[in-house]
Amino acid sequence: MMLNFGIGYLFGQRTDVTNVGPDNFGVLQDNSIEFSFESKELYSQLQFPIDVARGKGKVTGKAKLARIFGALYADLFFGTTLSTGENNVSVNEAHTATTTVTVTNSTSYLSDLGVYFTSAANLRMNYTTGALSSGSYATNNSGVYSFFSGDFGKGIAISYTYTDAGGKTITLTNNIMGYTPTWQGTFYANHNTQGASGSMTLLLNQCVSDKLSFPTKIDGYTEMDFDYKAFSNAAGSLGSFSVTE
Repeated sequence: MMLNFGIGYLFGQRTDVTNVGPDNFGVLQDNSIEFSFESKELYSQLQFPIDVARGKGKVTGKAKLARIFGALYADLFFGTTLSTGENNVSVNEAHTATTTVTVTNSTSYLSDLGVYFTSAANLRMNYTTGALSSGSYATNNSGVYSFFSGDFGKGIAISYTYTDAGGKTITLTNNIMGYTPTWQGTFYANHNTQGASGSMTLLLNQCVSDKLSFPTKIDGYTEMDFDYKAFSNAAGSLGSFSVTE
């Protein structure tokens, strides 16, 4: 007797190119794979069908994973490559207003995300390209901020984007219609039942992904939804399903 318990493992291997290695769906939380068919009923004068035949079939999958893994998204979903370096954000970097303030990451500064007072009810300061006045600021778009003399000495919080050498970046390209990265999916689960080992392996030869979401929660981990569909390869094979008994 074989019973299954737990989430198992899911792997993806790009198939439309040959120079991309396999990816493990890390910290997998849920995974469901569903085989379904349309049913076609043949009726005559009576209430119930006299025959039923299968019509079109489909295989759909939905994985939920907690590991934020850029290579998997680049390989299997976007069909692109990773580049070294990342865009980062400094949130509410603390400074004191004076004639000019240079942010910590000015050498790799990208863009302004706003300035707030850290006192006076955390009021938002107003960006201006004209003359400075109370509660306003200006920036030269290279990490240097200017403030009005009446605000000197007040605590401020500056948010901005910048680049750093760590991490990876996926460049999201507007590809021509029909561009579809494909991958081979392998789902594996094993469990010992009453002293005997058992395993289950589902191999899907060709898969395409059609949904990737990043839901966040106020009190919980981010668990990404990764939806996919399977179809047959050039040899007409959908895949294989192996079990211990």
